[in-house]
Amino acid sequence: MTADTATTLVRLRPIVHASPLPTGIHVRGWSSSFTVEGGAGLWNLWRVLERRLVDGVPGHQLVPLARRPEVARAAELIITQLRAHDMLVEVPAGWGESDPDLAAWLESVAPDPATALGRLRAATVRVAGPDTLLESACRTLAAAGVTVLVADGPAGMLHAVAGERAVAARCDEETGFVVPVGAAGDVCRTAAAVAARLGLAPDPSPAAAPYALAALVGAAAAHRLVSAVAGLEDPGRLDAVLTAGGPPPDDYPAVLVARLDPLSASYHPWLPAADRAASPVGTIDDALRGLDALTDPDLGAVPTPVLGDLPQLPACLARAGAALGVGVSADAARLAAALAAAERTLGAGVSVGVNERHARGAALRRRARAVAPAGEPVADAGWDRSPIARRWWKTLTLRLGVDARIDVRRLPGGAACAVVTEEDAELAWAIEATAADAVAFALLGAAGVVQARRAGVAAVPGLLTGAAPAWRPAGGDTTPWTDDAWYWPADVGDAEDRLQATLADVALGPLRPVPVGAAPELVRSLAAVGFHALGFDAVGFDGFGPA
Repeated sequence: MTADTATTLVRLRPIVHASPLPTGIHVRGWSSSFTVEGGAGLWNLWRVLERRLVDGVPGHQLVPLARRPEVARAAELIITQLRAHDMLVEVPAGWGESDPDLAAWLESVAPDPATALGRLRAATVRVAGPDTLLESACRTLAAAGVTVLVADGPAGMLHAVAGERAVAARCDEETGFVVPVGAAGDVCRTAAAVAARLGLAPDPSPAAAPYALAALVGAAAAHRLVSAVAGLEDPGRLDAVLTAGGPPPDDYPAVLVARLDPLSASYHPWLPAADRAASPVGTIDDALRGLDALTDPDLGAVPTPVLGDLPQLPACLARAGAALGVGVSADAARLAAALAAAERTLGAGVSVGVNERHARGAALRRRARAVAPAGEPVADAGWDRSPIARRWWKTLTLRLGVDARIDVRRLPGGAACAVVTEEDAELAWAIEATAADAVAFALLGAAGVVQARRAGVAAVPGLLTGAAPAWRPAGGDTTPWTDDAWYWPADVGDAEDRLQATLADVALGPLRPVPVGAAPELVRSLAAVGFHALGFDAVGFDGFGPA
């Protein structure tokens, strides 16, 4: 629906509200706000503008005539801010009078309400599903102005189709969900996978779903489909924008998960449905954003890493299922635990990293330790001057009271391998470019193992390496007492590329990505957040399933 300029009005979106301030006004929209200061009289000016904009004015009359120049400038400033924050909308004069509630909703959310309304009125939606889900969805669709036809569909599932778009939803006694809008066949497969992840019965009883939960899920499914038909943002993405305080850096398909007790609904990332190239993971912050999606408590492909009642000093510990993570910070421990859990799922010989460099570094280290001949011992003088190595040595032997031994050997090419033992039992090992870093990582891992055992947790932690991104403050150091050791292991990665080139000559075999067939949902989920899974297919490796 198009109107010429003479019949087009500019209106204030109904979602916009303002509050007076002692010296100005504060204006709020659905996702942003602004403040204008300049005097108490701005509130009176706002009330005049608001009355005009609620009714709508032609674009050339947006700024009202004023005798005083400062009033005209203030009005122009407010109008400019309203436009910048998407709080104004253009509509044809007299539009939406036949359905004011629907018109008000579209004026609140649609970039072009008239066009969106035309799409809705031209759409036909075929809906099938259990009684309450079907009733709720049909009521919501009818309120949006679409033509609704009841049809046959998959048993026990709400299935609504509009042209090439479809949505699916399910519900049981306690839990319901709505998948992202997609092709008809795709949404059914996604719904089956989500139901399995949430633990819903394969053959649900339609009568088992409580009315309140089924009504919420049915209406939410219709809302997602209506938004797609009208050309609006998906509600799952709008939720991500509000949560992130702006457009999220990574956009994942979102599934709405609803619970009965208490009645609630929230969006969660569903990574196996992501069909795009993931943004490269370059910093620890990037890795932690991917970690949150990968380990979502409801739909994550990896168990959520938790600190629980594990000790957090001197090393930080986290658990993800049966996997243990050790780090110099809680975030580093959470990340290590999640990667270790993914490696356990993918099987022997697979290394998982937050990017290809990290995964390759872990895989090369494991392979080098398995196949490299024993090298010459490195004397204590090769590492005991390092403040980090000395710190973790004292931590393990003095603070934790472990009668530990360190064996440091030089590998072909110059890398150092450190192994920490207690009474001939290995606690941890590490391979790095320098003996000091290898010893420090091995001692950190050993300290974590000892702490976990004393807390009643018997688990082998994931491999600690300098290939992982580490936190360092932006810009230069701002405190006089900090040095490179203060932010260890932030600088260890500087030697990583040279180390990997050395280890590749020792590894005796090619690396390759883990095929999707090894664990389809997990491998797709890792790729969706930019993480990588690599391993060797040479002698002694059996970590790949069928491609």
